[in-house]
Parts: sequence; C-alpha cells; structure tokens
Amino acid sequence: MVRIDRVREYVESHTSETVTAGKRPGVSAAEVALNLRIHRNDASADLNKLFRSGYIEKSGTKPVLYFSARRGQADTVPDPSKANHSEIPENKQNADERAAFSGIIGSEGSLKAQIELAKAAVVYPPSGLHTLLCGESGVGKSLMAEAMWRYAAEIRASQSQSDAKIPFVTFCCADYADNSQLLLSQLFGYVKGAFTGADEDREGFVDRARGGILFLDEIHRLPPAGQEILFMLVDKGTYRRLGETREERKAQVMLIGATSEDLASSLLTTFRRRIPVQIMLPRISERPLKERIALIAHFVKQEAIRLGLPIWISGEALQTFSYYNCPANIGELRNDLQLCCAKSYLAYLASSSDKLIVAVDVIPQRIFSMVRDKETTENSTNRIFKEGILVQPGGQPLPQALLNDYELPIDLYGFIDKKMEAYRQTRLSDAELERQVGKDLEKYFDAAVHAFLKPDIHGMPLSIVQQNIWEAANLLLNNASDKMSRKYGRKTLVALALHLQQFKERAASGRIIYNPNLKSIQAEQAKAYSIVTENIPDLTQKLGVDVPPDEIGFIAMFLVHGFDDAVKQRIGLIVVAHGRGTAQSMAEVANNLLGTDHVKAYDIPLNKSNAKTVEELQELVLSANEGKGVILLVDMGFLVTMESMLTQTTNVPLRIIPNVTTALVLEAGRRVLTTEECLEQAVDTIYDLYDEYTLTLRRRRHSLVGTKGTVLLTCSSGAGVAEKIKEILLSHFPDAGTMNFITAGAMSDVRSIAAEWGGSLRMAVGSMDPNLGTVPFIHVSELFTPEGLRYAGVLLAQGAISESQGDRNQYSEKEVFMLLAGQLNKFVKTLPLDKIKLCCEKLVEEIRDGLFEGHLSKDTVVRIYLHAACMFDRINAGDALLPPEWGEQIQADRRQEFQQLKRILCEAGAGIMVEVPDSEICYFLSILPDRHPADKNQHNN
Repeated sequence: MVRIDRVREYVESHTSETVTAGKRPGVSAAEVALNLRIHRNDASADLNKLFRSGYIEKSGTKPVLYFSARRGQADTVPDPSKANHSEIPENKQNADERAAFSGIIGSEGSLKAQIELAKAAVVYPPSGLHTLLCGESGVGKSLMAEAMWRYAAEIRASQSQSDAKIPFVTFCCADYADNSQLLLSQLFGYVKGAFTGADEDREGFVDRARGGILFLDEIHRLPPAGQEILFMLVDKGTYRRLGETREERKAQVMLIGATSEDLASSLLTTFRRRIPVQIMLPRISERPLKERIALIAHFVKQEAIRLGLPIWISGEALQTFSYYNCPANIGELRNDLQLCCAKSYLAYLASSSDKLIVAVDVIPQRIFSMVRDKETTENSTNRIFKEGILVQPGGQPLPQALLNDYELPIDLYGFIDKKMEAYRQTRLSDAELERQVGKDLEKYFDAAVHAFLKPDIHGMPLSIVQQNIWEAANLLLNNASDKMSRKYGRKTLVALALHLQQFKERAASGRIIYNPNLKSIQAEQAKAYSIVTENIPDLTQKLGVDVPPDEIGFIAMFLVHGFDDAVKQRIGLIVVAHGRGTAQSMAEVANNLLGTDHVKAYDIPLNKSNAKTVEELQELVLSANEGKGVILLVDMGFLVTMESMLTQTTNVPLRIIPNVTTALVLEAGRRVLTTEECLEQAVDTIYDLYDEYTLTLRRRRHSLVGTKGTVLLTCSSGAGVAEKIKEILLSHFPDAGTMNFITAGAMSDVRSIAAEWGGSLRMAVGSMDPNLGTVPFIHVSELFTPEGLRYAGVLLAQGAISESQGDRNQYSEKEVFMLLAGQLNKFVKTLPLDKIKLCCEKLVEEIRDGLFEGHLSKDTVVRIYLHAACMFDRINAGDALLPPEWGEQIQADRRQEFQQLKRILCEAGAGIMVEVPDSEICYFLSILPDRHPADKNQHNN
C-alpha cells in the first residue's frame, strides 16, 4: 500500500470512530504524521491531495482538521458547498494554517516581524528572495532557516500535485574559507579532468539544492573571492562547474546566509546589495520575560522526554535562569539547563523520588555572576517563580494562564463596580458615595501609572486589542499631543487602547457607563475634556459605538495623567570603539558584572565612513537618553571631538570620555546606576575615580618599560597620518617594532602624555612640534631624506642625543618633490598617483606664492604636500574630517588666510573632481605658519 492510501485509510477510520462515539470528526496533519510515522510535510501534502480529489473534507478554522467526505455529518462539519474550493487558490485559502513557524517560541511576540519577513522572502516568485539571517551566536539562525524551508515545503505542497520534496542543503563556509578553488569545486561541482584526481564529473552543493534552499552557514567566513564566486548564481541563476568554460547550468536556488558578524565589515558591499532581505534576530536578553521562561520550559521538556521522567524546576532556579544573561544566547541556555539536569539525575538515581528535581543548588556559580536585575512582574509570573513548574514528558510545561492570558494592568469599570458595591454596603448617601469613589478613582489612576512601568508591558500580545482600536487610540493621542504640549509614548497608547477595548465591550453589552468624577473633570480638566469631545466623531466611527459624556471624562483622564512620565531617569551610557566586537565585549562584561543591560555598545568597522558613523550614533544617543543625558566612552580618533556636534544635532546633553577601557566602563556603569548625580557631576566623579585606579598601573608600567623606548607620533588632523609615519619608520628600522608608539593629536594634552611615559620617550615625529624640551623632534619631511633617516636611526638606537640638524635641509624644492612622489603610495589609496602628484606640487606653489610671498621652508613644503595628498584621498573615500571645535575661532582669527586658502584648495580639488569642505580647510590652515602671529588669538591647535 502506497503512503497516500495509508493516509486516506487512517482518516476514514478515524472519522468513523469519532462519529460513532458522537464526537466531532477530524484529524490534523500532525496526528496523521505521528500515528503513521511519516514526515509532517508528507502528511500535509497527501491530505491536501486527497482533499482536492474529493476523498476527504477539511475545516476552515485553525487547527485545520481533515475528515472523510463520505462519513462526515452535516451537523458536525462545515458544509463544503459554502466555499467554492476550486476557485480559491490554496496558498491564500490556507495561509493561516502553516505550521512551519508555529513551534518557534516568540512567533507571535518578539519574532513576529522577523517571521513575517521570512515568509515574504520564501513565497516571492519564482524561488524566493535571497536572505541574510543576522544575529549573535546562539540566537537561532539555523532554526529560522529550517523553518523557512518547512514553510516553503508547505506552500509547495498546497500548490502542487507533485510528490517531489524541496531540498534543504547546508554548506558551512568556514570549512573552505582559505581555499577559493576548493570552495568552487564544493559549491558548483567539477567536470572530469578539471584537476589531477578528477576522474569523473561530480555535482556540487548547488546541484543538490536545485529547486530548494542552500543554507550558507557562517557566510562571513567567505573571503572576498568566495563571495564573488556567487555573483553569477545570485544575479542570473546560472553557474559553471569547475573545469567548464562554455556551458552554463541553470539552478533555481534560494540562498539563505547566516552570520554573527557586522555585515558592513565582513561582507563586500557588492555582495550585500545582491541580498535583498536581511533579518536580525534578537539576543535572548532582548526577548520578553515570558518568552525566556517558555524557552527554559521547552529545553527542560526535551530533557524530560530524553530521560522519560517528569522534571520539577524550582521557582528560584527558574527565576535565576530567566534573568541569566547568557553570553552565547539560547544555545548556551540549553547547554546549561542540560548540565543542571545531568547533575540532578545523579541525585535522582540515589533517591526514591518519582521525579527529577532541578533546584538552585545544581546551578553553576558562574551563572549567578551573570544574573541581571530582577524586573517587576505580574502575578502569574510571580506565582511560578514562587511555586516552580512540573514538566511532564508529554504534557504542557507551563500553566495555561501564563501562556495565553494577559493580566490587564488597568480596568476602570471593574474597579468602579467593586467600589460602588463595597460602599453601598456601608449605607453612604449617594453624594458621599460618589465623592468617595471619585477620590479612589484618582488613586487608582496613580497605581495604574506605576503598573505600566513594568518592563513586561512591552511583551503584551497586540492581538488582545483590535486593530481599529489601536488606530483610534493612536489618532486621539496624536491630535492631543500638540494641544496638550506633551509627548505621549507607547505606554500611554497601550493603556488607552486597553481601556477603549473594555469600553467597546461594555457598551456593546448594554451595561451602564458611570463616571463619578465627571463634574470634577469637566471643571478642572476642561482642556482635555474639550479635546476628547472634538475627536468624538472619529472615535465613534473607529469603535462602532456612541461615546457618552461619562466615557469622555474617562478618556480625558488618560490625556491628563499619561503613563510615560514617571520613569526613573538615568544617565545613558554608550561604549564606542573601532574594530569588530570591541565595544560589544566591554559592554557585555560590564552588564554581566553589574547585573544590568543599561550599557549600550557601538562598534565601528575600520572601513565605515565618518558620516555613516555620526548618523548611527545620533540615533543611538536618542534611544539611550532617559532624560538626564548620555555619556559616550570612546577610544580614539575623531570620536573625541564630536561632543558639541552630537549635542547640537540630537539636543541631548552629552559628554565624551576618551581612552575607554573595560575598567572605565565598569566604573562609569556603577556610577550612573547607583547614584542620582547629574551629568556633569557623574563625569567629574568618573574621571577622579578612574584616575585613582590607573595611578598605580601607570607607575608599574613605567618600571616595566625600562629601555624599550617610546616614540611619540604627532598629527594635527587625526590618527591617519600618524599611522603612516609609523609605517615609514618600521619599513626603514624593523627593530623599532618592539618599541611603544603613542599618538597625540591637535586636541591632546601632549605634556601630560610625555610626563606619563617619562624617560622612556626617545623622540617625537610628526607634522607638529610638541615642544617637549629635552625630547628631540623630527618633522615628517625629514623622513624623506637620508640625513633625516640617519638621525632618526640614531635616536631609536641610543635615545636622546644632542646633534645639530646640520645639512638636513639642504635639498631643493624639486628634489623634495621627487622624494615625496616616491613615497606617495603609502598615503594615497583611492586616487590616481600621477594626478595627485601634479595636484600637490601645483598646490604647494599656489600656497607659497599666494600666501607666503614665494618663501616656504622645506619642512613646510613637505607638510603641505603630504597633508594635501591625505586630505584629497580621505575626501574621495567619503571620510572627510568633521568640523573641529576650534573651527569657527580659527576662521575668525585668520579670516583672510582662510578665504585665500579656500579658493586655492577648491580650485585644486576641482581638477581631480574632489569638493573640499570647510572642515578640512580649517585643519589645513592649522598646519600652515601664521603670517601674523602677533595678532593671533590663541586657540588649541
């Protein structure tokens, strides 16, 4: 008997038995699969074929049940004649019954938007949209990819008569990251003779995934060449096997890639733009509390099934795991729960208990150090945290109330009804009763405000409020916002929507709407009452019921009280650092040790433009601000100069603390979380405390530096040129690689840095003289002459010496140009070297003749030439420097020079199609000698 006949026989037998027993007939695809021991997708496909052939019928509600068409009775099953199935496309008719994602915890909560996007990607013709699944390790990217495959299989089964299965092929990119030829042969296969040992044609992973899904796990491990190999497959759906030169093969394949890395830094821009769908999965700490509890119960149930034993997890243990900030997310949570069950199993074997007990004493100590602050939770959650849960191998692990019910934090009508009933029993007069209930109602509103401060309010299922009611509440708050001169947030929206839902249900049932405070509200809150009255036509239309004056009074109270203003304000804290995961690692350590998630992180890949960084930082600052401002802990570069600009663009009080370390993040986090200091006080205190902490470390380091030596690199416009100077030194003096190289910019306190490094400081090299007295200084221009290099070599080898500069400035301008042109490739990466060479030479001459009457020292020539080359290359790469804090001051002090220099630079830039902004002109002017130093107002260069 073939499989589809077994399915038909089972449905008919089940229908006969249930009808005979007087029960509603019907069996789900999952039950068929379980009883016949076949795959769920196969069962669903066969059931749909039998339905289309007329052998069986099915209900139109969820869960979909199938029953025999011959034995189903009219009073127990839907009438098939009510729906013309032949005219309704299967994929539309049964869109709500797909089970692929239903088993994912959070599918109707924190993951709902991601799942909807995943479904849209899968169903897009002809074979789906290529997708990237992003998120930290352990958040469930592989699970999401498999769910997308199951969903595609369900869609295909409902549309096709074919028995063909949709392939799902997994390819781990990390296995072939360092060998593009091996990658090519594995992905696309090879033909006979393609290489030594290729004795026959061999298909690749793309061949196996034809018509289905190719899951590229750890796609960030693909090198650039490996990513480019996929271009033709992504663009045209064609590919060649290794060794083929003419024939192109076709394959309809949907690609799903998974990565835990930053997309901008790990994948080519040309590759990313070919993948239209990007889905970000949240960390477990970002999931609502109920979902975290459900995940714990799910993993415990898996162990209960494996052991064949009921498992009781104590309330304290459950609460500990619920607030456990797992570094590796869901994957680590599962492993830790499995470890606890294994330890408990040993105790079970030695006891006479009928169940396995997971108590707090089996939890590893390291987990307690990563438990964050407990949240205020609702009654049902508190109850299981007190009582614990018993998980049966085949039962429902969580109380149904916790899974489906949501305890509404506000119910005005229920409160009034209870109070009225209570006061009537005390035989109060009507006037006194009304006064007392109205007084209690004010207190109730205050209590409701605090109830809405609970973090779990964000996890409220949106489905409990109808869409038209959300729209009505949102419309009213938007209209009231300007007139009431205040902003209403999500919590007020949720509170108002819940109340409107209750009002609609009460009005529809014919129950009385009574507001004991109506007269008081009309008199004392006339403005809010008037605003609601103006919006009554829209509210009536949206709600479908008339709104009486008593209800207008209730709604006005929501506008007056609000539910977003009572939040405890704290100073926001953001760690910002260059590189992959640098900031995230420091923030994660601080959050784990402090038991919070208040510290935010922002990593800057080295290839990200300054403009994009600023744009994203502005958004992060706005989201981190809780009313008391934000502190940015940054590492280096242009970040330290952004304080004024970010404050102006975001209108958020902001302070920047440079040279971030994990210890500094911990100190800052402890301060903002445990004190009520204002922004300025907190910053000053953090500086003082951190200085005390580092003082001992500094002294210890000085004692260890010994004769290793330190070189100070100076640069007026950031760390870029300083890094190039270091490269030049190391190319000529490789032994200097063991020395310490430190950087100082225009905004740095050079003397403090020099004092910190003490006698280990051998010399300073760069574009500006720090004037450190006994510390020799070599201008960057001298590194392009034999004499300058010889002098640098002596200083690196022997330390500070007294040597006359002698003939180090003996070269002509033409010879200097030749020396600089030979080194230009170290500074310019995005522009043609020949054009930059001519542009910089002409620019030097223009500045010399236009600003300095034909006279420039050789070091100034080199300074102008190199700065111009780096500037043009930086602008062309979209990474122009941001305006310095002293920009307006230097423009005012040297106004005439600024205008002349602007004209010269803009003309030079036009020749190579580069537009020079005022910010770059300010930095350029700062490296030029001042023609009128006596008249110059001092500013920090």
